[in-house]
Amino acid sequence: MKDEQKTKKELLAEIKEMRSLVMNLSEVQDVVVNERRKSQEKQLQFLQNAIDSVADSIIVVGTDFRVKLMNRAARHNSLHVNSRLSHGNLCFQMFFGQNEPCDGKGYSCPLIGVLESGKQVKVEQEREIADGVKRIFEIIASPLMGEDGELLGIVESVRDITERKQAAAIMQNHHDRLGRLVQERTAELLEAKEQAELLYRVCPTAVFTVDRSGKATNWNDMAEHLTGYSREEIIGSDCRIFFGGEGDDSCCIKKGEDIQPCEGMERKITTKNGEVRYISLNFNKLVSLDGTVTGGIASFIDITNQKRTDDILRSERDKFKSMLTAMGQGVHIVNKKYEIEFQNDVLQDIFGNKIGEKCYEVYKQRNSPCDVCQMHSAISSNSIRRSGEIVLSDRYYEQCYAPFVDVDGEPKALILLRDITELKLIEAETMRAAQLASLGELAAGVAHEINNPINGIINYAQLLEDDAENSETVDLLERIIKEGERVAVIVKNLLFFARQREEEAEEIDVETVIDDSLALINHQFRKDGIILEKDIPLSLPMINVNPQQLQQVFLNLFSNARHALNQRYSGKDPNKQLIIRCRDVMREGKSYVRTEVTDMGTGIPEDIIPNIFDPFFSSKEPGEGTGLGLSISHGLIKDFEGFLGVDSTLGERTTFIVDLPAFQAEAE
Repeated sequence: MKDEQKTKKELLAEIKEMRSLVMNLSEVQDVVVNERRKSQEKQLQFLQNAIDSVADSIIVVGTDFRVKLMNRAARHNSLHVNSRLSHGNLCFQMFFGQNEPCDGKGYSCPLIGVLESGKQVKVEQEREIADGVKRIFEIIASPLMGEDGELLGIVESVRDITERKQAAAIMQNHHDRLGRLVQERTAELLEAKEQAELLYRVCPTAVFTVDRSGKATNWNDMAEHLTGYSREEIIGSDCRIFFGGEGDDSCCIKKGEDIQPCEGMERKITTKNGEVRYISLNFNKLVSLDGTVTGGIASFIDITNQKRTDDILRSERDKFKSMLTAMGQGVHIVNKKYEIEFQNDVLQDIFGNKIGEKCYEVYKQRNSPCDVCQMHSAISSNSIRRSGEIVLSDRYYEQCYAPFVDVDGEPKALILLRDITELKLIEAETMRAAQLASLGELAAGVAHEINNPINGIINYAQLLEDDAENSETVDLLERIIKEGERVAVIVKNLLFFARQREEEAEEIDVETVIDDSLALINHQFRKDGIILEKDIPLSLPMINVNPQQLQQVFLNLFSNARHALNQRYSGKDPNKQLIIRCRDVMREGKSYVRTEVTDMGTGIPEDIIPNIFDPFFSSKEPGEGTGLGLSISHGLIKDFEGFLGVDSTLGERTTFIVDLPAFQAEAE
């Protein structure tokens, strides 16, 4: 019994101990559970923090459509999320406010898609958000599996792709538009290519292309027509076949060198049938899109007929210019703007290049067009107009205006300028000769009328002298006879000068001509108080001249000297001198008789000395001279094969120098 009771006590103790152990184990288990719960909570918190850091919306949905987990982006971006909703946290309720899954509303449900396929699915949904604005969302749903491989739900990533879809739509729209444009442009280019090829073929200008080595790569119909070479014969061949061969240095393509552009190059070609033709060639580079020179393109036209026509016109023009030059005709072409477009060599030599200047500036030294324009009158009436005389560079010209239409279609005028300076000189000489002839006739008549009474006076005086009884009467009668004889000599010289004779040269001494000239003007020297000094050696050679013409030269020189002396000295003065010196000189190995006529008058300005022998040039006041005396004298001395020069110092003196060839008797 006792053993059995002990056993019971022991059993109770053990039971008590076991109960204590159980209680301890329960506490330990609670601790372990708490620790495990805390650990899981930490893990869940870590997981929550991790997915909260993702920018896209992350949502975990169970197979029962309930939302198990959401990250921060999902909570902020979801439109219908409300943790206090009384009807639960079903995904279609929370996010879309619907009572049925999305498939029931016509939208693809990602959970159902994963449940059916067991794979990741991607769906797009367009949803209306606040204020009726619609947005497009891309949902990628991945299956969430348990440890035993059981499908627990899905993990969704939700992204708003509205802008991306819009951009894609815009890009697609642009792509479609670009595609249409490319198609349209391609069609246009194909059409343009066909038109260009057609135009290239039928172009009225010969066109061909070559590669860098000069091999022809294209050849149009006109090139075939002009050269006789067909497209098949030329393409692949050296284009220099008809341009003179490979050795032609003027070719635009030289082996081993760059292609050189050229324009309007005149070339000679030989056609297939051997005919020589002339062409005008243009050539340029062909360049690819990357800037590489791939060859050249050339065009040419046949200018053979034009060249022949140009040669004919040039020949006729040269003939015309030569004829005008030979005739001394100057030519200007003037347009309606009064501009000189052309002048020939005659006018170029006379007064320089006047091309581009206004005609009224050149002809009349005006700043504006003439009041009556002969050029415009000729053009408007289409008839030739002649104008008066103009003076250019101290020469006289007669103008003739001939209208014509130039190659540019513009009406213009051809102006001929005929130099009439010599003609006016001849007219003046003719007039002077007529005046001198009239004066000679008058002088001859007067001389004859004087000659008879003078002879009577001399004869009567001689008779009275014979009967005179005293010396005073004899002396008086001798003086009457002497003065009468002097008058008779003057009358004789005047008759000699006025007598019409053939202009024949004769052997004469220069002193005789000088004395005869002085006899006609000496009384004027005495009247003006001019002191005459002569220095003429007796041993001077004879000269062979026309005495009347040489007398005319000396009379002109003496008259000019008298005028200069009277200008400097108004009355008598010891320095009012005219000095005549003659001597024998040598020029160029020949003997000449030099006569120097020196007056101590006003002298000649240095700047006008080169012009004093020009026709109509005069330094005298209007009405005091014609400007012809020295010009005529210069011409007469030149006809005698002599020289007439001048040496002058302004305000002191002037010396005219007359060199005449000494007469050389012909050997018998």
